[in-house]
Amino acid sequence: MRWTFVIAAIVLVSTALLADPITVDTLPGPVHDSLNNLLQNPQEAVGNIETYEWGPAVIYKISITLNGQPYLEVHIADTGKVLRTDENPDMADKDDDDDSDANASPSPTSSPKAR
Repeated sequence: MRWTFVIAAIVLVSTALLADPITVDTLPGPVHDSLNNLLQNPQEAVGNIETYEWGPAVIYKISITLNGQPYLEVHIADTGKVLRTDENPDMADKDDDDDSDANASPSPTSSPKAR
C-alpha cells in the first residue's frame, strides 16, 4: 500500500516536471487574442505563464512586465474572457499632488456655543 502511494507520487511529480513550459505561441487562440489586446505599450512583455483549473475551464495566469519590472498580472479563461487583472502596486502611477493633507481628516467645524 505504501509503495503504491510512493509510486503514484513520483509519477505525478515527474509529469509536472517534464511538462513543456507554456509560451505565448502555445496559448489557445482566444487567450492569445485577449493578451494582445492588453499589451498596448511596446515596452510591455510577458514574463511568466501559468495555468490552473477552475471547474471545467483552464485559466491562464500571465505576468506582464514593463521595462523589466513586474507590472500586471492577468487571469484569462481558455475562452479568451479576461477574468481578473491585478496591477503591481509598486508600479502604479503616482499622482504629482501627493499632499500630506490628502489623507488627513477634515478639521471639525465649530459649533455655536450654548448660552
